[in-house]
This record gives sequence, structure tokens and C-alpha cells, in this order.
Amino acid sequence: MDAMPSIIVKLNHTVIRQMQLPQGDLSIGRRPGHALVLEDAAVSADHASIFTVGQDSFLKDLESTNGTYINNRRTNKHHLKPGDTIMIGKYTLLYQDRDIGPVQTPQPAALEDAALFVLSGFNSGKRIELMSTITHLGMAGQSAALLSRTGDRYTLMMGPDGARVICNNKPVPPGGQVLVSGDIIEVGDTRLQFYQH
Repeated sequence: MDAMPSIIVKLNHTVIRQMQLPQGDLSIGRRPGHALVLEDAAVSADHASIFTVGQDSFLKDLESTNGTYINNRRTNKHHLKPGDTIMIGKYTLLYQDRDIGPVQTPQPAALEDAALFVLSGFNSGKRIELMSTITHLGMAGQSAALLSRTGDRYTLMMGPDGARVICNNKPVPPGGQVLVSGDIIEVGDTRLQFYQH
């Protein structure tokens, strides 16, 4: 008998659910009643679906506000391959083409696995790799906000330009705010999402 495809659902590196994918449609969204409910403001009420036929599974974004990312690339439709990582809001879904087995202990995050996704505004859809100790956010020549890296921890701070910086709909405190994967940042007219693998 063939093994059934499955997904592992993680939130902040912690496995919160494992499920085999049924034949046909599996709906994903914030609204109660979906087969997979993801409670996060960055997840649309009806966000995405995974359609499985035989051993093949196909992910489709349902015109969600903040998008669906496969292996760090925003996508509308995707034929899933073993090991594909799906990012929806703060949640990470790991696709497997086999039955659910023992969950591997996650390896320590590599520093290059942190990035910002531009959700709206200038450079919408772009991925910004966080490779430096200090990353400046804002238009060229300006520093509206700063991201400071200490080890594998990233802190969002207001820049010298004094622009309004928002994280998850709240102003960033004067001392800065430590980010967790999935946080939504607003700097001026630009919305970004922080991702750390």
C-alpha cells in the first residue's frame, strides 16, 4: 500500500499538529470550519487549500491578503515536493510524501535563514535577506527603522529619521522589540513580514 502524503504544522519551531492529507481538498484559513484552522491575524479567513489526488498534492493560494510562501517564494499555485516548506502567517507547514513518522528535532537556525518579505508598498513581493548585524529599513538614503542582530535574535528599533514604526499593530517601544517569525512590521507605507527558519 502506498504511503499517504502528510504535513507537519509548526509554530515558532514547535510542532503543534501532524496530519495526513485526505484525497481531495483540504482547506486552510483563520475561519472556524476549515480542515486546518490557523489562528493568526496575518492568515486570511479563507487562505489556501491543498488538493491531493493519489500521491500528488497541489497547493493553491485563495487570493489571501498576505500571501502563501513555498520555500520562501510567494506563490499562487504549486505542485508540492517532499521537503517543501509552506509559510502561512506565523505558521510553517512541512510537506512529506510519506506517512507521518517520528518528528526530527529541528536543527539550530542558521543566521542566513532570516528574511523580510515585503507584503505591500515599495518593492512588494521582494525578499530581503538579513545577513548584516544592522539592517536599515526605509527609502534609499533614509533610515526609518533598524533591525539589529545579536546571535540569532533580531530586534526592531526606530531609526534616526524618527518615522512611525509599527509591529503587529502596536508602536515599537523606545528600547526596541525582539521579533519572532511571522511578525508584521509597518514602516511608513510599507508592510513587511519577518521570517526566521
